[in-house]
Amino acid sequence: MARTKSPPIRIIVDVHERQSGIADTLAELGAEIEIASLAAGDYAVGADTLVERKRVLDLHGAILKGRLWPQLGKLRAACAFPYLLVEGTDIDRGPLHHNAVRGACLAVIDQGIALLRSGYQRDSALWIHRLAVRCQEIEPAADRPAYAQRPRPKPREETAEALLSAVPGVSTSCARALLARFGSVAAVVAAEPEKWLEVPGIGPERARALEETFQLRATPLSAVHDRP
Repeated sequence: MARTKSPPIRIIVDVHERQSGIADTLAELGAEIEIASLAAGDYAVGADTLVERKRVLDLHGAILKGRLWPQLGKLRAACAFPYLLVEGTDIDRGPLHHNAVRGACLAVIDQGIALLRSGYQRDSALWIHRLAVRCQEIEPAADRPAYAQRPRPKPREETAEALLSAVPGVSTSCARALLARFGSVAAVVAAEPEKWLEVPGIGPERARALEETFQLRATPLSAVHDRP
């Protein structure tokens, strides 16, 4: 009996990803590509699954400017199975301290978003294609077993706390105090070191750790005296 030929793997690529060359590689791998404007994510790979791709330097910039969490919030709201693919051989290639960028990656996972790492564009294409094959060749079960369920996403506030708590010496309670004072991680990063010292629990050592983590070059902390 003749074997039924499987339909081609279909991947929708966001218009902003056309210049990356990844769509061309996906086509070479046999995928059927459609270029469209996606409301969230960069690649729709099937089975209610979206992939947001960020180069390492873009990831650093999105964290510092406060854009990452709203983007990932849209991604998580738009599909059941969100993925963040971070592309680049050196995750520390950017302005963030190594603790901060790793803390952000852990916070992404805490939100229920799967994290993928690739070294370069072709590697990213291979990940996206393999994920699409997995999504489209395996029939999703109506009732997924407990072990296949994604962890329940944490609220955005907890994600911001996790990022600030990654700074050496900054506890969860201090992170909450900083967020209560400034309102967002981006606002904390943008504040002057003297303003951090106005937050209960933040002394010169913790302020210095924040400055070193975010590599800010504001008023030197050596000129700031202990608060009474």
